Amino acid sequence: MADTLATRPRWTIAPYLNAILLSFCFALTNVQLLPCQNAYAVPILAGISNHGANEDQPYVTAGDRTYLIGTQDGNFPDMGEHVPGEMGGLWLHPVKLLDGFWATVTDMATNQEIALSKSAEFVNYPYGNRFRYGPVLDSLEIERLQFSPDSQEGLIVQYSFKNAAARKRQLRFYFSVKTDLRPVWFSDRLGIKDAQDAVAWQPIDSRFIAQDSANPWFAVWGATPPAGAQPVTNPPPVATSGMGVTAASRHELSVDPNSTSTLTFVIAGSAADKSAALNTYNYLAKNHATLLAKKKAHYAAIIARARVRIPDQRLQEVYNWVKVNTEWLVRDVPGIGRGLGGGLMEYPWWFGTETYSLQALAATGDFELAKQTLRLLRDQSLKANGNGRIVHEVTTNGVVSNPGNTQETAQFMLTVGKLFQWTGDLNFAREMYPAMKMGINWLLTDMDQNKNLFPEGYGIMEVYGLNAELIDVAVYTQQALQATAQIAGILDEPGAAERYQQLASQLEMRINERFWVEADSSYGDFYGTRAQAISATEGAIRQIGLKGPNNLTPRDKELIGYYERLKEKFAALPDSSRGWITNKNWVITTPMESGIAPRTRAIQLLDRIRNHNVGEYGPFLSAVERQAMMTISTGVQAVSEGNYGRTDQAMWYVDKIVQTFSRKLPGSIAEMMPDYGCFTIAWTSYGIVLPLIQHVFGIQPDAVHKTVVFDPHLPTGWENMSIEDLPVGSNMVSFSRAKTGRGIDYGFEAKENGWTFVLRGDTLSGGEYYLNGRRVSSTSSGIRMSGRKNHVLVVQH
Repeated sequence: MADTLATRPRWTIAPYLNAILLSFCFALTNVQLLPCQNAYAVPILAGISNHGANEDQPYVTAGDRTYLIGTQDGNFPDMGEHVPGEMGGLWLHPVKLLDGFWATVTDMATNQEIALSKSAEFVNYPYGNRFRYGPVLDSLEIERLQFSPDSQEGLIVQYSFKNAAARKRQLRFYFSVKTDLRPVWFSDRLGIKDAQDAVAWQPIDSRFIAQDSANPWFAVWGATPPAGAQPVTNPPPVATSGMGVTAASRHELSVDPNSTSTLTFVIAGSAADKSAALNTYNYLAKNHATLLAKKKAHYAAIIARARVRIPDQRLQEVYNWVKVNTEWLVRDVPGIGRGLGGGLMEYPWWFGTETYSLQALAATGDFELAKQTLRLLRDQSLKANGNGRIVHEVTTNGVVSNPGNTQETAQFMLTVGKLFQWTGDLNFAREMYPAMKMGINWLLTDMDQNKNLFPEGYGIMEVYGLNAELIDVAVYTQQALQATAQIAGILDEPGAAERYQQLASQLEMRINERFWVEADSSYGDFYGTRAQAISATEGAIRQIGLKGPNNLTPRDKELIGYYERLKEKFAALPDSSRGWITNKNWVITTPMESGIAPRTRAIQLLDRIRNHNVGEYGPFLSAVERQAMMTISTGVQAVSEGNYGRTDQAMWYVDKIVQTFSRKLPGSIAEMMPDYGCFTIAWTSYGIVLPLIQHVFGIQPDAVHKTVVFDPHLPTGWENMSIEDLPVGSNMVSFSRAKTGRGIDYGFEAKENGWTFVLRGDTLSGGEYYLNGRRVSSTSSGIRMSGRKNHVLVVQH
C-alpha cells in the first residue's frame, strides 16, 4: 500500500502537482473525474503539514463507521470530557475499541532501539494522516500512514522504513496496543455497563482478538503479511484509563540498502459479533490498497463538486477544506441511522442545531447526506418525543440527552424548505411534510401558552433564566411557517399553505413590533414580562457563579455586579411585556439572517453590532460578557450582512473565520475562535459556504420549477470568478463571470435541457446586453435564457 504523496508546505506544493496527479490516476477512475476536476482536487489531496507545531493537539483519521483520534505527535493520551479521558482512541460507534497503539524499532545488528514516541512532522490529508519520525537509528527514516476505509469497521496503519545506508538493515518491530472496549456516553441509561477486557493471541492467523467480558464487543488486529509475528509475553502495561488490557506483538523485517520496506497493520472490530470482526479483518487485509484508492477518489469527487475559482485563493482553499471537514463528521451507525455529526472530539453524534451545516450541504450539492441527517433527526425525535419536537442531541446508541430546545424544531422545518429549493424532490417533501405539521403544532400549541405566536423555551443560547420568548425562537418559527407554507402549496394543499403563510406574515410583523428596543436600536434578547427579565439577570448571575466562589475572576465579579445592577433597573420599571436586552446575545442578528428586518433598521443594527459587539474574530456570544466567539455566530453575521447587499461587510466576517484555518489542526477550523473547543465542527461550513454561494455568486435555486437565478455581488477588487458542477435538482450547472476588453462576460452551462436561467445584478443597470451574440433588453426581472449553454455580454458605457 505505497503512498507517494509529496507533502510540503502549502506554498511550495506546485512543482510536485504533476507527479501527485499521476499517483491518483487509478484512484480517480472509479468516479470518472475529468482532468480539470482531477487537477482542481490535487492541491487539497496533497494535504497540509503542521511543520512540527501543535504536537499535543488532536487530529482525526476519519471514517463514517470507524475513526481514530490521537495527538499530532503520534501519541494517544487520555482526552475528552463527555466520557472523561475516553473521547480519543479508536471508535466504532456506539463503542470504543482501543485507546491507541505504540511502536518500538530495534536494529538487530547494533541492538540500537528507539520508541516511536514523537513524530517530527504531522501531515493531514482529507483521507488520512501521515507521521514523519525523521531519521532514526543511523539513516533509517520511518513514517506512519493511516486511514479508515469508509463503510468498514476498521483502520489501516502502515509503517514505512526508508534505509539510506549502504548496508542491509534487519529490524525488529514491537507493536503494542491498549484495548478499551467500552460504550458511548449515556449508555448507562440503557443499562449498558463497561467490563474488563480480555485478549488472546491466535497463533494460526498471527493476530490478537479482544473482547469485553460482559458484552459482545470485539477488536481484532495484526500485521498483513504477519512478518514473523509473535506475541510478546507480559508486555509493559500502557497507562491509560479504562478497563482495557495491553497486548504486543514482535515482527521482523529487512530493508535493502537505499530501499524502502513497509509493515501494515489492520485493526477491525464489531459492536455485536465476533465473526463480523474477523470477517472485516480479513476483508481489510486483502483489500486495503484498493480501499485507500477508493477513499482518495471519494474525497476528490467531494472537492470537485461545486468547485469554485475566485480571486481570494486562501478563501478558496478554506472552502474546499470545509467540504472535507464536513465529510469527516459523517456518522453511520446500524440501527440508528446515518447523518452529519456535530464535531470532534466531543460531539461525534447528532444535533438538532446541525441544520446550519445542512444548509451548507444543500448549497454545495450533497443532497443525500442532508436528507439522511433530516431523516435521522425526524426518526429519533419521533421515538423520543412523538409530538413534533426535534431533539437537541442524540448519541450513537439512540439515547437523547435533551429532548430539544425550542428553536431546533423550527430550524428543522426551515431547513427542509431550504433543501427543497435546491432539490425539488417532491417525494422527500411528502415524506417530511407530516413532521413539519407536527412541529408547527407543537410550537404554536404546547410552546405558545399565551397564544401570541412567540413560542416559549430555550433557544440556541442555553443560558440560565433565558427560558422565555426568545428572539431566535421567534425568527426561526417565522421561517418554519414560511417553509411549511411553501411545501403545503407544492403538495397541493392551498388552504394549509394560505394559513401557514398568514401566520408567517403575522409573526414577522409582531417580531418587528415587539422585539425591537428603540432606545438601544436593537432587537431584544427576548420578549416577556418584567418578572422574566429579572429572572434572566438572576440566571446570568447563577451561570457565572457555577465556577464556585473561590474560582471567580475579577472579570466574573465585574459581570455579576453588572447583572445585579441590571436586575435593580428592571425591578424599578413598570410591569409590562416588552422586548428586553439582558445578555446582548449574538442571536439578535437573526431577523437580519432571515431577511425579515426592515432595511433601515437592519443597517442600523448591523453597524451597531460591528462597532460595539464584535471582538477579534466576530461577534461575542454575549456582548455583555465579551469573552467567547464562535464560527457559527460569525458566520450568521456574514449571512446577515449579505442579505442586505453589504458584500464587503459580509466578506469581512467570512475572512475572520478564514483567519483561524489550520490554527489547531492542519486543514480544519476550531469551534471556538480562534483555536479551542472542538478541533473540527460542522456548522463552520454555514459561514463559509452560504455567503459565497448564495450571496457572492448570488445563486437562488428553484429546482421544482427548473429555474435558477444568478444575482452576483462581487467583493471589492474581484472581477473574475466561476463555479462548476453545482448540483441543482437533477441538473448540474456552471456559472462564470469575467471582465474582458469587451465588457463583462457571463457564462452559463447545464447538463440538462428544459431549465430556465435568469441573470440579475448591479452590472445590468445601463449598457448594452448580448445574449448568445444577439442584442437583448434587460428588464427588472433580469435576462432570462434557456438551453444548456448560454453567454451574456454586458457592454457598459
